[in-house]
Amino acid sequence: MPLSTEEVKSVEKAITLIETLAEANQSLPLQEISKRTGYAKSTVHRLLSTLRAHDIVEQSTQDGRYLLGIRLFELGCSISNNWDVAAIARPYMQNIANELNESICLSILSRGEALIMSFMESTSAFHVVSKVGSRLPAHCTVQGKIMLSYLSPLQVRHIIREHGMQVYTPNTIHTIEALEAELQLTRERGYAIDNSEFHVGLHSVAAPIFNYSGEAMYSIAVVSMFHPIESSEFQRAKQLVIDAAENISRALGH
Repeated sequence: MPLSTEEVKSVEKAITLIETLAEANQSLPLQEISKRTGYAKSTVHRLLSTLRAHDIVEQSTQDGRYLLGIRLFELGCSISNNWDVAAIARPYMQNIANELNESICLSILSRGEALIMSFMESTSAFHVVSKVGSRLPAHCTVQGKIMLSYLSPLQVRHIIREHGMQVYTPNTIHTIEALEAELQLTRERGYAIDNSEFHVGLHSVAAPIFNYSGEAMYSIAVVSMFHPIESSEFQRAKQLVIDAAENISRALGH
């Protein structure tokens, strides 16, 4: 059934609101959005309420200002999935696997969880096993933490509200304050570490993969059960992951 003229105009106005928030590159109050678009405040409020219901727009609980929501990020992830990032990443994953004989994982943040896009399994007797399409909690895995670290605090809190912070081991980060501190450190150093936060004995490291527009869309990780983070083997894995992430990012146009 075709849209009515009024419905089409509402869609156009909603798109204008999204573009206005994107161009502002910051949160805006209702009055400022109305001023920039030329739409009545009542119209802007009605459209923003609809966009909020679908997580296209978010509103700060502190000052009531509006900003773009995480749903747009997720849609962007879906679009970028059309690029065969797994094929681009595979030779770099294979190089790491050949050097370390550890399991290698390529992931994307999807609906607040780390979704495994590609997994290369170690051939050693004892190793980590996972499946493509599996989902991992973002707050306590390197695959999730490295991508969370490039989101805004508001987006991170939205994800935590939706998924919680389940405790898996004594080392699991279980407060939002501790997670925010961990994410700041992760972003500053450029890689994430899992020191038995998800499974006891699991030591993992991940680095971000950036797309052509500079967004940290994916992560590449080495997951191991036996090398503590202080070991030379783990430090070698860290450097290989960082190098691979940089090369894949360049191949994606970053």
